[in-house]
Amino acid sequence: METSASFALRSAASRLVNLPVFASAQPVAPASLRAYAFTFVFRGAVVMAAALANYALEHAGFAAPWLPWMVLMPLAAVVLAVRGRRQQRLGLMGTTPTDRRMRLVQKSFVFTLLFAIACATQIGWQNAHPIILVLYGVGTVAAGRLLRFRPLVMGGIAGGLLGAVAAAVPADTQLLLIAAAMLVSYIVPGVLLHKRSHE
Repeated sequence: METSASFALRSAASRLVNLPVFASAQPVAPASLRAYAFTFVFRGAVVMAAALANYALEHAGFAAPWLPWMVLMPLAAVVLAVRGRRQQRLGLMGTTPTDRRMRLVQKSFVFTLLFAIACATQIGWQNAHPIILVLYGVGTVAAGRLLRFRPLVMGGIAGGLLGAVAAAVPADTQLLLIAAAMLVSYIVPGVLLHKRSHE
């Protein structure tokens, strides 16, 4: 039976791949590809580390197992912001239409994710985790379409499907699925994207 999360992922991905903005994507400079690759690998590694640390601390009986999220996520945001400003100052920001669309997709994803996190305080994290994973999947599919990079598209689909699975498992198991989703949708495609930038 198709869950609401998997239906949302399939519907959103279908709309994304048919938008004209993705059909007109232009080639991206190797330097830009390396920058995107770093963002995917770094962000994925941070979220994966936070999820696994949360899982380990929770099963160890730690009073505040969510603490890794409070430390790692703001730190990651600072690192990415500083790196982005440095690239802009050095004139390393891509200027092609695809680069501009990528930045728009990334900003839209961040605002949507922040909204979902805010909603989590009302609906509970066990209900929010699947939605957030599906959003990660849709955002990655969009990025993969823009960059014309199939591993990102496939990774985004896999990550979104893990979000659908997360709707049917306990909250602690969801943390393992979050880690797995980051591996398949961010870290592995990011490493492959970095490799492609040197070809």
